[in-house]
Amino acid sequence: MSFVSNAVMTGFSTGIALQIITGVLKDAPGYKPEGHNKLYQLGNWLWHVGDWRLAATLTAVTTSGVWAAARTVRRLEPVALLIARETVSMTVALPAADGVLVQDIAAIPSTPPSFTAPDLTAAPDLSAAPHLLRGTVSVALVALAQAVGIAPSLPDPDGTRSDINGDFRSQGYANLAGGLFQALPSGGSTSRTDVAVSASARTRWAGVVSGVFLALVALVALLCGSLAERTPMPVIGGLILVVDGELIRGKRHDILRVLLTAWMSAGAMVLTFVATTRLPLQQAVILGAALSLILYCAQAARQAKLVALVRADDGRWRTAEPAAALPPSEVTVLDYAGSSFFAEPPRIEAQLPAPTGPAARC
Repeated sequence: MSFVSNAVMTGFSTGIALQIITGVLKDAPGYKPEGHNKLYQLGNWLWHVGDWRLAATLTAVTTSGVWAAARTVRRLEPVALLIARETVSMTVALPAADGVLVQDIAAIPSTPPSFTAPDLTAAPDLSAAPHLLRGTVSVALVALAQAVGIAPSLPDPDGTRSDINGDFRSQGYANLAGGLFQALPSGGSTSRTDVAVSASARTRWAGVVSGVFLALVALVALLCGSLAERTPMPVIGGLILVVDGELIRGKRHDILRVLLTAWMSAGAMVLTFVATTRLPLQQAVILGAALSLILYCAQAARQAKLVALVRADDGRWRTAEPAAALPPSEVTVLDYAGSSFFAEPPRIEAQLPAPTGPAARC
């Protein structure tokens, strides 16, 4: 993952944020956009504004408004999302609302997941392995790519450097343990990290504290699942829209920096972004890695150069630009600087001085 360029990760992270946004477009105004391309879905969603359901739209807009109002109070800014969710949920969920509730799409279980140990006594059945391998690798690629994209997008506020290997190991341990309790695959989440940062998180202990409170919330949900099921989906959709909208807004400086750096980097960023909105995420990750490799090769070839070594009066050597032509009856010393990449010879050959005179030697 260290070989994936910043331009590619910027395009991938922005595409992931758009993926999350398009995933809740149907919840916020109650209209499900058509199409498979995420950009097309966003355009279709905006084009059919007349088909938005009034009650659901007002609920999402009110949620965003309460969130924005809470953020204006400095002491309430860390819990603005919680205030918006609870306030609007209690206002909208109690009366009959023209919107979808959590209970309309899923039921919150009232019992904790049970421990399920693998049966080590039975002979393993590997017939399903070929079918599971592709999905397993795809999920792992997407989870790892999202995790590695968080560090450059939202660096640690305390200034410490992220340990990507530690992040990967933690995800592996979590998935090994979660697999024994029927858990879904877990991984890093840009949206959850953005929520933590907006709540004034400063160190990685925020993740530990969040896990503890999440366990307590899960316990409360088991006891009060029927109340949690009354949460309107437009409230959830509105909150996700503002969170990921803020994430994309926060990346505008990175996007502008890549656009102003080099046209190849800008092209890689745009291609990765488009691929993330059009292709399955695992394919977008592979494409981004390939683009990063191409960028590296192009940069390595462009950095190769020849310099002339000229002896100074004090006997030391200094570097200078090679002459356009080799002067006759003189010794010219050239030094090559590069990575010995196979694409460099044409560039080096173009920099070679032209020999002049019949006795010239190179």
